[in-house]
Amino acid sequence: MSINRRNFLKLTGMTPFILGGATIQAQQENSKLSITDLPKLRTPIQEIYPADFDGEIYVSGGFVTSTSPIFYGLSPSKNTRIFSPQYNVWKNGPELPEARHHLGMASNSKYLYGLGGFYGEKGNAWQVQDTVYQLSRDSRQWVSAPKLPQPMAESVYATIQENIHLLGGKSPNTPSSNTDTDRHFLLINNRHWESAAPASIKRNSAAGTAIDNRIYVIGGRQSNRSGYKARNLSFAEAYDPSLDKWEPIRPLPQALAGLTAAPLNGSIIVTGGEKFGPLGNWKTGTAFSTIWIYNPISDQWSTGGHMREARHGHGAVSIGSNLYIIGGAGKVGPQNTLASVVKLHWESKPAP
Repeated sequence: MSINRRNFLKLTGMTPFILGGATIQAQQENSKLSITDLPKLRTPIQEIYPADFDGEIYVSGGFVTSTSPIFYGLSPSKNTRIFSPQYNVWKNGPELPEARHHLGMASNSKYLYGLGGFYGEKGNAWQVQDTVYQLSRDSRQWVSAPKLPQPMAESVYATIQENIHLLGGKSPNTPSSNTDTDRHFLLINNRHWESAAPASIKRNSAAGTAIDNRIYVIGGRQSNRSGYKARNLSFAEAYDPSLDKWEPIRPLPQALAGLTAAPLNGSIIVTGGEKFGPLGNWKTGTAFSTIWIYNPISDQWSTGGHMREARHGHGAVSIGSNLYIIGGAGKVGPQNTLASVVKLHWESKPAP
């Protein structure tokens, strides 16, 4: 997707946010947001990482509502659903070789990839995988591609100059538990994985995207060794592949996990997210409808309004001047899984 730096949204005003005793300034975004309902998914779905491939949106795997659930009413899916923004319809795509939830997805000009994620069964729903599936434009089935150097899930996925990047998330700690990771790998020429500079911190459930040949990683959470008492993060940083180097950027004004990030008109749009309750209890946590807009040139955040409903574990894909928001859950964790799909579009207001 071509990003034009001249199309940045006009930013005005200042709003303070107090987080953990520190004041973070966020500007008010001077534009009008329109939200359009689109055809729903056939099945409610959350924990997805959809990708744009050849002008269409692919959603593979995920946690879906099930009559034979493995985790609080949900089961991993093998299905692929494809949305055409041109015709405004959903269609079926090829099934995955094996069911996955939190399946990472990314594409380049030749292939779409399904990366890592979790395999699950009742009593053991969080088995991190190293599998990589590949789909070409003309193929009717997924095929195996070079495996990840280590099993990874709940990571960040991005494409720069045809190379697929995968970083952070969770990897196995013991045969029965997972831990946060800072590892960073890239797929070279669709053939082999190489290591790149690790992220500055270990985290999972962050948002990430690529714009102007840099990868931005925003928010997420850190878990302690037992996996409980997860802590949300506002920390954000950017990776420059030409230098193989990370540098911090202005923190997100709100500490969030399970959020999304996507490039749009030269900015980065961050949507939704969740926060667990006291002692890491997801049942008492909160999901958010907030929209944040980041300007990479000024290193400033602005408020972009709200979605109609709170979402976490949803997908966000930008095509043209529109941002497509897909599925997710309206409450924290495996609650209130959504089938709804909306299109967000911003129209700049005249300068005051």
